[in-house]
Amino acid sequence: MLVRPELPRQLSTLMVCRAIILTLLLGSGVLIGHLLSQPLVGSDSFFLLTGAGYALTVIYSLLHPVWSRLRLAAWIQVAGDIALITGFVEVTGGVDSPFSLLYFLPVIAASIMLGRAGSMLAAAGAWCAWALLVILALHGWAPAQSAGGSQQVLPVDGTTVLDKRVAYSLFTHFLGFFSVSVLASYLTGKLSAAGAELAENREALAHVQALNKNIVDSITSGIITTDLAGLITFMNRGAEEITGGRLEELMGTPVESFLRKQEGFLVQVRGNLDRERRYRFEGELTRADGAAICLGFTSVILKDQRSEAMGYVFSFQDLTEIRALEQEVQLKEHMAALGEMAAGIAHEIRNPLASMSGSAQMLRGSLSPGGEEAELLDIVVRESRRLDGIIRDFLLFARPGPPSPRPADLVPIIRDSLTLLRNSEEVGARHEIVLSGDEAPVPALVDENKIKQVFWNLAKNALKAMPQGGRLRVSLRREADAALVSFADDGMGMNPAQAAKAFEPFQTSFSEGTGLGLSVVYRIVQEHGGRIRVRSREGAGTEVVVQLPAAAGMRLAAWAGIAS
Repeated sequence: MLVRPELPRQLSTLMVCRAIILTLLLGSGVLIGHLLSQPLVGSDSFFLLTGAGYALTVIYSLLHPVWSRLRLAAWIQVAGDIALITGFVEVTGGVDSPFSLLYFLPVIAASIMLGRAGSMLAAAGAWCAWALLVILALHGWAPAQSAGGSQQVLPVDGTTVLDKRVAYSLFTHFLGFFSVSVLASYLTGKLSAAGAELAENREALAHVQALNKNIVDSITSGIITTDLAGLITFMNRGAEEITGGRLEELMGTPVESFLRKQEGFLVQVRGNLDRERRYRFEGELTRADGAAICLGFTSVILKDQRSEAMGYVFSFQDLTEIRALEQEVQLKEHMAALGEMAAGIAHEIRNPLASMSGSAQMLRGSLSPGGEEAELLDIVVRESRRLDGIIRDFLLFARPGPPSPRPADLVPIIRDSLTLLRNSEEVGARHEIVLSGDEAPVPALVDENKIKQVFWNLAKNALKAMPQGGRLRVSLRREADAALVSFADDGMGMNPAQAAKAFEPFQTSFSEGTGLGLSVVYRIVQEHGGRIRVRSREGAGTEVVVQLPAAAGMRLAAWAGIAS
């Protein structure tokens, strides 16, 4: 038979109740004796039984932790209580004792711990104990005690009155014990059913709450809830990952300060929500690690079951990547238009420039060296050559030749480029160039000549940004479908406006240069199907990350065959 999971707790409760009832019996016995101004009937036996009850309770409590058969322990305690009550009834008047009502207690306890059958058996045991007292008193084997302390023996005279009295006593107690058993069993069953239903509802509620929490935490968008005063009450896992904050740290803080909004922001939100169901806005936020991100928010009113406002819900997404892609598209369109214009202008300028340069050189040859006219013609020739270099960069930017990408290992390419750079005039005594990353090959689909120009231009720009010296850190790493090359310097850095226009033509912060180097880099990377990004802070250096398509699958196998 299965043991009820609550049976250990019920046994503990029974022992506590027994101790309380024994204490009440002891107090009532002393009080009754004091009120009657005479000793309680069988007072010595009464106090002895009370002590025995305490002793049994102590023994039960000591055995309780080690009892393995809990139903047997329950039966032993119920049977012991019936025997103990029988003793109390006997020493306090026998069949006339008012303590016969105590038989109801083990019957009720049995119905709670042992069910309907246990309650019936307990009722039968209580009635048998009572019947035994009646029979013993009837035959004079257990004389009843009178109220004054004298003994009475029920005479066995066969009279009708005596028979009726005995039968009535047995019948009323039988009816009382089993009525209490039935009623207690019914109530216990109802209570157990209600408890089981409550447990099921509690489990279902916990399941629903866990499911809702898992759903909310699984949403990649951020969700923040506040009360009507704007104090944060909840953040899901997506909000923590996007913002870098933690609910434990932000609980109870104003959402205005968290979103970097001015005072009165909630009034504005509520005004918009009074006119429409939801209110959308965008804002910038600084993560816990210092990175600036762009977020798109949607706010709604949080309502309770009665549809009364209880706070606000702010759901948001990280739009930083989307905004970067939009800027890339705008830059592509802008640079395409500039490229077409630059190509036309370059062709129109280059031909007359060549004629002017050639004429100047012929005139220079007819003049004696050292004269003022010769110096002026030297300036014309020198500036013509410089202008021709600018036009060449224009043409390379505007109409570069189509790349011929092939599987190639970026590691030797970047090493060769850095070797040439270390031996160039751009590298000063206080410059340091460090290459780190994967020792294994980093295969990518590139045009080697064009990608060398990308690496060269980026490295030169990094060195120019550190005129007083510094460290140029170049790293390579391989991802699933891309090869990443990073150029990071300790130079002057750029403000957000400069970083946004870094790849546009003629955007340079150096005193020398045409401002076309990064534009050419951008165009080459785009033609390879890659991406290029700039992370920079003014006074804290710049990092340029080039992402190129990796050589994978059959192309990687082809590259391996070429390399071998």
